[in-house]
Amino acid sequence: MKNKKMVSSLVLFIGVCLLGLLFFKDFFTTPTGGDYRNITDLESSYDAEEEVAQALARMKSSQEKANVIMRSNSVQRQVALTFDGLTDRTSVQQILDLLKKHNMKATFFVDGMQTAEDPQTVVNIKKAGHKIENYSLSGMSKMETLPVERVVKDFSRAQKIIKVTTDQGPNLLKCNETQYTDLLLQAAKACGFNSVVKNDVFLNVKQMNSLFAADVFVSKLKPGSIVSVKLKPNIELIVNEPGKTDLRPAVDKQPGLKELPQEVELGEKETIDAVERLLIALSKANYTTVYVEDFANNNSIQKPVKTTSIQNSINNVKKNLNVSLLVTFLQAEVMDLFTYRTAYAAENVDNQAQEIKVISTTEPALSYTFGGLANETVVNDVLTRLHDLGIKATFFVAEVEMKKYPETLRRIIRNGHEIGIAIRPKDGETADETRSTIMRDTKNLQETFGVTTNLVKQPWGGVSDTTKEVISSLGYKLIGQSVNVVQSKHKDYTSADQVMGEIFGKSIFSLSRGQIIHFRMDYYTDARLVGDLLEKIKQHKIDNIAYTTFYDNPASNLANDSQYTIKTIGQILNNSKFTYQYPIDASKIPAHLKHDGPALLIDRHNFLAETSKRYLGNADVTYEDRMLGFSRMETRRFDTSGLVHTKDNVIFLTFDDWGTDAAVNKILYVLHKHNASATFFVLTNNVLNNPNLLRSIAMQGHDIGSHSDKHKPMAVRDPKTGRQVKVQDKVEYFQDLTTAYQKLRNVTGDVIVNGKPALTRFFRPPTLAISKMGIETLFESGYEYIINGSCSTYDYKAQNVPELVETIKEGVYTKNGEIKKGAILTMHMGDSCIYTPTALDILLTANEAKADSDPSKFTVGRLSDYLIDGYSQSNRKSL
Repeated sequence: MKNKKMVSSLVLFIGVCLLGLLFFKDFFTTPTGGDYRNITDLESSYDAEEEVAQALARMKSSQEKANVIMRSNSVQRQVALTFDGLTDRTSVQQILDLLKKHNMKATFFVDGMQTAEDPQTVVNIKKAGHKIENYSLSGMSKMETLPVERVVKDFSRAQKIIKVTTDQGPNLLKCNETQYTDLLLQAAKACGFNSVVKNDVFLNVKQMNSLFAADVFVSKLKPGSIVSVKLKPNIELIVNEPGKTDLRPAVDKQPGLKELPQEVELGEKETIDAVERLLIALSKANYTTVYVEDFANNNSIQKPVKTTSIQNSINNVKKNLNVSLLVTFLQAEVMDLFTYRTAYAAENVDNQAQEIKVISTTEPALSYTFGGLANETVVNDVLTRLHDLGIKATFFVAEVEMKKYPETLRRIIRNGHEIGIAIRPKDGETADETRSTIMRDTKNLQETFGVTTNLVKQPWGGVSDTTKEVISSLGYKLIGQSVNVVQSKHKDYTSADQVMGEIFGKSIFSLSRGQIIHFRMDYYTDARLVGDLLEKIKQHKIDNIAYTTFYDNPASNLANDSQYTIKTIGQILNNSKFTYQYPIDASKIPAHLKHDGPALLIDRHNFLAETSKRYLGNADVTYEDRMLGFSRMETRRFDTSGLVHTKDNVIFLTFDDWGTDAAVNKILYVLHKHNASATFFVLTNNVLNNPNLLRSIAMQGHDIGSHSDKHKPMAVRDPKTGRQVKVQDKVEYFQDLTTAYQKLRNVTGDVIVNGKPALTRFFRPPTLAISKMGIETLFESGYEYIINGSCSTYDYKAQNVPELVETIKEGVYTKNGEIKKGAILTMHMGDSCIYTPTALDILLTANEAKADSDPSKFTVGRLSDYLIDGYSQSNRKSL
């Protein structure tokens, strides 16, 4: 009986084992995924809601950013080889075989969607000994345009899928053709990535068509480069929601042209052949390959987190059995992530020419460009008007126009205008064909017309990556435009005012430094319309930028240099005195300005003491009005004078908010005219739309302070209860403050004036309101002084110049005519403050007319020269 029981038990045990082998065979043959023991279906296996919530929480509590790996500084002949996205399993296996054959390592950046669709391919990559990293959920481009919550979801979900599949979480993240903004780097860090990877060199499969081409490609590599091969074409999902408008920008197609062709996808065989040629060339050049993470500081890379679970094998079986369910799940994920998209600007990819739409310059100049020589009447009219106005412009000429209209081109050249090359690559045109066109045009201009140029423009249509790569390889400049005057709907317009009303609207007061305005001369029905437009734009959008009064006009005063000029693109680009790199080189920023954390050691014990030292108040800001979170006793410690403690006959001019060139340039001219420095408290929400203007302010010797990013006050009065309340919580306010400072630093952080940085850690609170939480957050985010000021001029409400002059004088002098030493005047630089420059000019002119011995004569100082280490607003004897 016992024997029968033992035999039965043995049979049962063997049966269970066989059944287990059948269902859990993957567990014994491949690495298995993580601590997900409660997984019951496909959707829950990739559920990352917990990870998303944790990441968002980390973003609120910390502003820490992921590092960016761009390349290595190693002198060894090493490169990091990466494959971006996934292709079919057979092709990937062929690539793996090639890597093994040539003894090369690679890093595969895989996207979550394709990993879920074909997990075995990813497992095969890992088995072959290569690194697997995160390429986001779908390898989507331009991710900086997504809301941060969507980005966090994307990163977290992709990480979950890859982690389940490979048994470890990737260490690195690479985003496809995406600008790594501070917010995106913060999101990456919050999702667990210490480092993100920025593309260094792309393999152009079309150009890698021979071993010779591969040798040339490798010969140009620098040791430490990151060479990337795209296995997955770009996708850009825009899903229309019911009742909502498609957010994609409309394409203004020129009449008679076909739609631009879609990017031609290369066959897998071409890609594999190109990879093999690359590997052969690398071997011949004695290059070895390393993993991308080897280029990073070891301390910045988290070690893989191993996870184990038999349940993952069940998921693999379920995936194989439920493909349609998986596809449905992934579609839902994509819909959730990408139903909202915003328009984005062209981005500079490392091996592609950046389309220059606005020249990074502080020179008070901009460019007119023209194209289309077919209508000789229009060309002659344009040349006449440019001559009469003293304007030199840049004309872009196509190859066919050089042949058909040589005399017209010679006339343009004789008039002193600059010539550039206009190209319009044909559908499916190769890089070699585009390169040949540009070189033919270059040669023709040199030999036939005696002109040398490195400027290339594609007058209409989207510029392809191939074209950008060709222009970059030739060392030429790709020129775009910030304002395209000619639009299809304007073809039969007869009035320049009609066109300008639709192009500029009511909100664009003026053009800006470095802008490029493009006119097409062979399009309008009315032959005089282009000429009318170039004159009208100059008159109403450029000439209005100058400071012009009856006593100081650029036309009669040679010293008045406030007029913006129209120059050729080459003249502006080649004037190194004014051009700069944007964003600026971080290595040129002083160390103390790079630091994003607290600049002061402040805690609850010394908070009130430090606040009273570093807060320059205002008489109208009191416990009852615009002070929140302080007791009445505490507020008695705070300054209400707004005066800098000094014995000097000095006043300080400050300007808040932001404006166009038309408003700010007038202020800058008046300050320069009187050799006066000021502090500009900049509202940064729109400042990156015109970084040239911000940098110009700094370069002219003025202090740069922050006025927040969104202009949300620390405290407002609730209209229902009458009580003072906060507008945002501490995390939101911290984000606003750090964003504002980072924007200012990216434009002006390297500007040094008289041995001191132009950028300060000064802050002007919106509406002058303060709160305990707000000041705590200010100190935590690195600001050092809160500056309200002694006189609010309310210049935006002034009715005329005399009224504003009197208001400013009341802020400078006592009733007895004595100077209010250390007075800080609060003015504004918005376009509504039309009387501010003139009123200031009158005041400063009158002051200069006084004898130096006159006790009522003042000087204008820089706040940064007085608010220095050791200064205390609570101690009049501190200086």
